[in-house]
Amino acid sequence: MSESESFIDEVSEEVRKDRLFKAFKKYGWILGLVVLGIVGGTAYNEWNKAKQETAAQLSGDLMRAAQAAGDAEALNTLATNGAPLSMLALFEQANLLLGVGDSAGALESLRGIVADLDAPVIYADLAWLKIVMLDGANMPVNERNGAYDRLTAVGAPYRLLALEQRAMQYVRDGDIQAATAELATILADPGITPGLRSRAQQLLVALGGDGEADTANG
Repeated sequence: MSESESFIDEVSEEVRKDRLFKAFKKYGWILGLVVLGIVGGTAYNEWNKAKQETAAQLSGDLMRAAQAAGDAEALNTLATNGAPLSMLALFEQANLLLGVGDSAGALESLRGIVADLDAPVIYADLAWLKIVMLDGANMPVNERNGAYDRLTAVGAPYRLLALEQRAMQYVRDGDIQAATAELATILADPGITPGLRSRAQQLLVALGGDGEADTANG
């Protein structure tokens, strides 16, 4: 390489450095904001995650304390303040109220769950199941039928238990044929548990059917 070529390369390099320096002085603040945004966003996410974990732990501690003390009002406070465990607090409140014979209060807690449109299906369906178990005989027919339609849909998490409750409702209504058909559906389901199978067979026999025969046919 000649001296002139070397000189030209050195000059070109200095020109590039000078341009880069000027560009950094002109636009460096933008890069700074981008870096600050990335660092700030990461820090906020970590802070928010820690805040949620702390809130969940605190709510759990408060709920356990309320359970131990049998304090339904404390559980209600957790539920109404939007605590992370608000749904579980309402379920536990319902259990406590049932334990002291306050069925109306328990139903109110359970209806608070089903009234929440953002409630996960597994929670909402469990609340509906408990409602029909506690108050199915007194519910308006349209509401009760709607609840059973929801609970007994294919793939519903508590389908077989809901079918059992509907069979018992048919018995109360005097519709033995419908009750028998419902019990046969339960016994034919491959997902049936031993406890539910035993109850269904006993009720079927009590209604004049043959529990063993219906199980075999299913």
